Amino acid sequence: MGRKKTEKGGKLSRFVNTPEAMAVFRHIYEIPTDVGLKYVHWSDALVPASGDLLLPVVAIVEGGIRFPMDPLMADFLSHLRLSPSQVNPNVFRIVMGTAVLNRRLGLELGIHDILRTYILHHNTKTDAYSLRPRDVDFTLVNGLPDTNRGFDEDYLIVSGEWFLSGHKCPTKDGAPDPRRRNPRKSLINIDSLREAWESEICTDDDAQPRSAPLLLRYVVQTKSFLACRLVKDIQAARANPANLALPPVDIRKILDEDAPVMAGINLRNLLPPRSREGTSETVPVQSTPARSKRARVESSAGPSRPATSTQPGPSAEEGSTRLWAPRMEYRGADPVAETDCILPVGVDRSATVASALSQAVRLPLDMEEWRKAADDELISNLRRGLLMGVQASLELEDRFRTNKEHLAHANVLAIKYQDAKKTAAEAQSLAEAANSKRVEAEESLSEALDSLTKAEDKVRALELELERAKKEAYERGSQEAQDEMGRQLPGMCNLYYTDAWEDALAVLNSGQTTLPPTPLKLPFPGAVPPPSPEAVLNSPLPQLGDVVDLEEGESAEAAGPAHEEPQDAPDERGAAPDDAGPFNS
Repeated sequence: MGRKKTEKGGKLSRFVNTPEAMAVFRHIYEIPTDVGLKYVHWSDALVPASGDLLLPVVAIVEGGIRFPMDPLMADFLSHLRLSPSQVNPNVFRIVMGTAVLNRRLGLELGIHDILRTYILHHNTKTDAYSLRPRDVDFTLVNGLPDTNRGFDEDYLIVSGEWFLSGHKCPTKDGAPDPRRRNPRKSLINIDSLREAWESEICTDDDAQPRSAPLLLRYVVQTKSFLACRLVKDIQAARANPANLALPPVDIRKILDEDAPVMAGINLRNLLPPRSREGTSETVPVQSTPARSKRARVESSAGPSRPATSTQPGPSAEEGSTRLWAPRMEYRGADPVAETDCILPVGVDRSATVASALSQAVRLPLDMEEWRKAADDELISNLRRGLLMGVQASLELEDRFRTNKEHLAHANVLAIKYQDAKKTAAEAQSLAEAANSKRVEAEESLSEALDSLTKAEDKVRALELELERAKKEAYERGSQEAQDEMGRQLPGMCNLYYTDAWEDALAVLNSGQTTLPPTPLKLPFPGAVPPPSPEAVLNSPLPQLGDVVDLEEGESAEAAGPAHEEPQDAPDERGAAPDDAGPFNS
């Protein structure tokens, strides 16, 4: 956390730095017996043993931490991967205050609702993490001090059963995942958030609603707070009984006061000393058992005086001490029987029974002191005793209500845990079924891919074989055509030459002096005859720079003979030598 302290003991060290103070601390904050606490100063704090927790004392005194740790607090730290020693004390106030709001308002605000309201901030100087509101007009817990100087120096090493099963926060320092700093929109309960933002429960004197000191029941030690939206009508907010807060728990007052608790106190010790001038009466000396009794009473007087005293063994004087065994009877009449009772109140005999039972406290020494007391002293002590009894009954009532809320909350958590466990089992079975189907689908897909790969290989092989066969067929056909043309060409040439020679001889034998024009012979039916020499000579030459479309020219040449008259054959004198020339070779 980047801090170096040299002073020993912070502002909260006196609550836990002695065995007596630690005993009071455990009693006030209801630390279970199976949870161990050991005080250390920050400068001496080392990494605790595996499973132990390093926790600031302020987290218990003003942060509302109790053991086992609240699931919301543990899950919040686990979600951000932070240990309690890495966060600012205001983080405990905000998260535990949210847990109290859930109980008081019947809400279910969770981790993502807190991250929707606050931003996780990292102070690089102290290496501590804090929560800053996204909007000061929309906060969950207010009344937060703007400084915690002196409250973050005292720590406790917590061991034993300090967490609930399945809800254990990190015990070693970590770093939050950047993806977990922002809330998931699907997990935000915006209706519950709005109800909490608008609630005026636990409004303090500064008009701050949802004040952390009132929610977490501690006495505020600062007068400067972080900004928040204030309540407009503080009187109306406090007039609503649902907005009232439970009385605070002030360990400072308990440690500083010297007054014992009423339970078990001898009223004679509360009387002022009286002057015995003018009398020679000797005050009876109390025996050793009486002193031992007072020692036991003082040791059990309350949490502010945790001490133990040993029971003294029997002495020689105990044999001469008379036992106090008064007769419980109705003013000398019938004794009290097992069938008697003091309820109902309206029965006359019940009052008589109560009067008879009260005779058991008429201890001789105490009654002697009461006889010496004046009337005003009797009245004052009676009033003091009655009011102390009323105060004790109010404290018992507060504890009963607190325990009732805790039990109701624990019952709700147990029901939710059972429902969550059942839902988790169903989800696990569904997940296993889905996983088995996924495995089957993957196996089927793998087999299909293998079959497809084999089919592609076969197709590729067939295509190669087809190309090879086509190439071989083409080469073989070309060779055969060449061979056939080589065989037929000499015969065709000789045949053409023979026919032409015979025609020429026939003309000469007939007495003609010139050869008639030889008709144009085409190599195959439908062949296009070549143009005449005159047409070739008379056609204009193409101009330079003109773009000639060869495809249009070829198409025009191909289509031209179909619409033109066939050209005349050349005369006999020009055609015969040309036609016969090749065959003369």
